[in-house]
Amino acid sequence: MSATAIAAMTALVAGGITAGLIAILHVLKPEYEPSWRMISEYSVGRYGWVMRLAFVTMAISPAATCVALWPFGGAWTIGLAAVALGALGAAFIDADPIMTPRAQATPVGRAHTVLGGVLLAGFPPAALFAGVGVASALGWVLAVASVVPFAGLVWFLVAAAPAHGRGGSPGIRIGWPDRFCFLAYLGWVVVAAIGVLSVV
Repeated sequence: MSATAIAAMTALVAGGITAGLIAILHVLKPEYEPSWRMISEYSVGRYGWVMRLAFVTMAISPAATCVALWPFGGAWTIGLAAVALGALGAAFIDADPIMTPRAQATPVGRAHTVLGGVLLAGFPPAALFAGVGVASALGWVLAVASVVPFAGLVWFLVAAAPAHGRGGSPGIRIGWPDRFCFLAYLGWVVVAAIGVLSVV
């Protein structure tokens, strides 16, 4: 099996593990209402290590996708590696509770927000650039598929707007768009990996 195929398979497996771990956390920590609590908060307190592991596998998935797509798109795919660094950093730096106003955020919580932002806001453009870069070899499906991650990001930003600087609350339902974003991002990785495996 070629290195490209191994990278594509790694992306698929890591993405599947990430989705599975996050699903398990919804059972392990039912106190985190998914309609308004962020996925990152699962890293705080009991069973926090499960979310940290999910962040690590979440980092592996786009990084491996970058490696898998590199022969077809070269530097166009490098944004996926940058996104992976955001997820990897978030694995070791915990988030503040969503209710924390910006003025009371801890330095660690602020760092997590920056790293999470690299992942959340960085993935859609990284997917688009990668899709354009590999289009001549793999077709335009990845560029077109990047519309779904962009839609998730827009949904998240619209839902989060009322919380500007004030912290979250049950009335600010950013939990579902947050989860949709991660599923959309992992779904794009699946499409990319299958596309690579179909030609190698």
